[in-house]
Amino acid sequence: METTIRQATIGNVTVYKSEPFDPVNSYFSSFIGRRNELRLITASWISGAHKMPLNPILIGVPGIGKNRLVYEIAKKTSHKLFIFQGHEDVTAEELCVSVRFGKTSNTMDYILSPLATAMIEGGICLLDEIGKCRPKALALLVSVLDERRYIDSNLLGERIHAHPGFRFIAATNTTDINLLPEFILSRMRPQINVGYPSKDEIDDILRRECDGLNSEVDDLIDLFWVMWREHTGQLGSIAPRDALYLFGLASRLSAIGETSEYAEHGNAISGIADTFPDKGLHTGISRVHLEMAFHKLFTEPKLEIPIRI
Repeated sequence: METTIRQATIGNVTVYKSEPFDPVNSYFSSFIGRRNELRLITASWISGAHKMPLNPILIGVPGIGKNRLVYEIAKKTSHKLFIFQGHEDVTAEELCVSVRFGKTSNTMDYILSPLATAMIEGGICLLDEIGKCRPKALALLVSVLDERRYIDSNLLGERIHAHPGFRFIAATNTTDINLLPEFILSRMRPQINVGYPSKDEIDDILRRECDGLNSEVDDLIDLFWVMWREHTGQLGSIAPRDALYLFGLASRLSAIGETSEYAEHGNAISGIADTFPDKGLHTGISRVHLEMAFHKLFTEPKLEIPIRI
């Protein structure tokens, strides 16, 4: 049954569709802030008679929450979300379809990319790290992002038309935006700059992460901002991912500190299920744990990794 659901026919060719990403889980239970960005994306995707949806691009530093914005819209609209991870070795054909050996001898299966699958399903396609893709590969997108809304696949020998419900969005780091060719940038509007959240929004995000610490959480957040100001000279300007990593590491340092197997026996890795329990944030996190995590993540010198030529 699952194989049948994943199969589709394009022209006379049977293909397999990519799997969507479902952001409906405990990691994405609530969303804080970003009202203006959500409003802009939603407005961009409105279409009607003689009006095509626009193709926005999100621009911001790593960890700022660009992908999280798209996850939230996919949840609220109940649209299937397909994510294509861009990188410098992506080819134009891989943006559309790839092949694999079939289950029987001398056969090959065609696998639609997340982009092509979103087009035929009427879903949302997020092309993450689009700035890392080479212009030669991105040329395939031209006919997707303008009034044609189709892809011509040489591998399939077929044309893939976009479902009316298909929506496209891309994300790139700030440093990569200038690497995108003009023939792509001119088709990606609006350009939405995703900046740092306000201090109040970061506070709310951390309170959600620290659910269970009760009154202690405000003292820990105040301590964090004191350390951050001493480290950077300013209050604010931190990516949500970095703030979450900090408190996450502090909570795990707290949890591991009370596990006798780690404290007394360094070889307690034998029982993986017991050694790494799946549980919520440890409620014993203290000032010491937060300071240790902060030093490790932000002030400890980074290792210089030699480049091999």
